[in-house]
Amino acid sequence: MTNIAIIEPFYSGSHKYWVDRLSQHLPQLKSFTLPGRHWKWRMAAGAQELAEKVNNSNADISVFLVTDMLDLPKFKGFLSPEYAARPMVLYMHENQVSYPNQKDVDTDRHYGLINYQSVCASHEVWFNSEFHRQSFFSNMRSFLHPFPDSKLLINRLDDVYRKTQVVPLGIDFNEINPVLVGRGSVPRILWNNRWEHDKNPEAFFRALMNLKDRGHAFELLVCGESYSKSPRIFQEARKDLSAYIVHWGFVESRNQYFELLKTCHVLPVTNNQEFFGLSVMEAIAAGVHPILPNRLSYPELYPEIPFFYESDSELESELEGLISSGQFQSFSNSVKSYDWSEVGETYKRLISDIVD
Repeated sequence: MTNIAIIEPFYSGSHKYWVDRLSQHLPQLKSFTLPGRHWKWRMAAGAQELAEKVNNSNADISVFLVTDMLDLPKFKGFLSPEYAARPMVLYMHENQVSYPNQKDVDTDRHYGLINYQSVCASHEVWFNSEFHRQSFFSNMRSFLHPFPDSKLLINRLDDVYRKTQVVPLGIDFNEINPVLVGRGSVPRILWNNRWEHDKNPEAFFRALMNLKDRGHAFELLVCGESYSKSPRIFQEARKDLSAYIVHWGFVESRNQYFELLKTCHVLPVTNNQEFFGLSVMEAIAAGVHPILPNRLSYPELYPEIPFFYESDSELESELEGLISSGQFQSFSNSVKSYDWSEVGETYKRLISDIVD
């Protein structure tokens, strides 16, 4: 029997969702996690605490499945020799070289170096999209260049690349239950991303404000996780678009969240940084018509969607055309291959191959 240990230093958001769903589809899985807060501290020091949890568990473990928030060499160093000898598969939800925080360059470079050393120390590396894999290696080369002996570090990337593959996240169609009911006659526009700058909320809300100024009727549903330092545009939009808002704020209940999704007509996506985009895929699975940018992972994940915009003005034009015509489409069937019933089988097969 293959006994799997999943190691997650940041048990929150999409990381938590991934662990929980894998636990359902991989019955031999035992999870070791830390609460999803203080992400820099988790990357810097979480490995020791998690290794001690594993050592004290005395669990029978055949393979470790760890995530990019873990300092893998440090984790292996704190494990008992028996555990440290087991295969280590690194799953890359995101990475710290594609969008480093420029406020403290020296400190933040350390987190990208953790990612580099972890991919080198792993048995295999799985990326959640091909876009993520390519952007990681492209950015990692330039990231490593200023380091001493950078040529040796960069040359190691060719060996690392050969042990990588793409293994996507999954969505639960049974949970979403994409029945196209409950949509009203007034077009309802959805935001369901985190309230952060890399999701480009300025482009999203400016488009809606312009449509308001031109007299278009619509409703607005804004959910997703907010933070104490969320972009100011959210405050401006809540005031300027108050007459259009039907929901504002994070939805704790997933059932309620999906019921709200199924009342929406259109999802304008403005993200500047995204490696997979679970919230976008869930909305599409719920039957919401997406307007996607021709960048990041979207063309790769949604080849059946006929239109990808190139500029903010093109986004606004497409959104205006849709809410004027009411010609919304469901592309729910295009993402059925990402259902956990299929994706879970992929994880089982790949892990079995590693152990064999």
